[in-house]
Amino acid sequence: MNAAVQAGLCVVGSVVERHSVGPDGFVLELEIPNMPEAMPPGAFAMLSPEDGSGPEIPRPFSIYDRLSATRFTFLIQTLGRGTKAIEKVAVGGEMRITMPLGNGFEVAPATRTVVMVAGGVGSAPFLLYAKERADLGASENTHMLFGARSEERLYDRQAFEAVDVDLHLATDDGTLGFHGNVVACLADLLDAGKLPTDALFLACGPAGLLHGFADFARDRKLDAMLSLETYMGCGFGVCNACPVPTNPEGPLGAWPYARTCTEGPIFPLSSIQF
Repeated sequence: MNAAVQAGLCVVGSVVERHSVGPDGFVLELEIPNMPEAMPPGAFAMLSPEDGSGPEIPRPFSIYDRLSATRFTFLIQTLGRGTKAIEKVAVGGEMRITMPLGNGFEVAPATRTVVMVAGGVGSAPFLLYAKERADLGASENTHMLFGARSEERLYDRQAFEAVDVDLHLATDDGTLGFHGNVVACLADLLDAGKLPTDALFLACGPAGLLHGFADFARDRKLDAMLSLETYMGCGFGVCNACPVPTNPEGPLGAWPYARTCTEGPIFPLSSIQF
């Protein structure tokens, strides 16, 4: 259930607003011209400051929300040199942007139950997905499980609380919602019969969460897809810096590796070795 690969446009946009959503997270709103009318949730952009203050290699970010034809937001965690440089661009400053990139999600039909599993800023691909499901009238069978180390790191959770889907929060320290990680929360809901095992399960987050989810999904024989948070150099398949091993028995098995930026970042769990 992957959408078609996006052919990105390289444009210069401007910073409209930036606001903090946690101790090291922020939502960046950009004015970006000449974007296509439609793009799937889960597609991404490569961002870098236009003034050259950041690293030469741009950084990849899921498209978080689309506010209008030319206004987009990105959920960003400040971690290293690249994200710090992006955070410092002032309102009115210019950004170099290549988007939309990647395959994105094909939104499941309203009759299919969907369970989204996110950790930290891994929630970024799912806001648009949740909104599209709500627009389809599928709120009752759309579930979002959002986990983090603590309440303050449930970045911008208010955005998901405002969408008409079934939201479950989990924190490792128990400060809000389920006490434990989001995969343990998923297991608890499945075991209690509150989620169907024949749902479509989508996951995104840090490597530890994705590996834990992948092991759990294989053990439970769940129909699952991953949105990989892989380091990238170009975003459109030239540098080959983002390979993921494929499963020889899966749909991509003819190729030993797949590029996360073009064949992904959305992969059926059955298609990759993860």
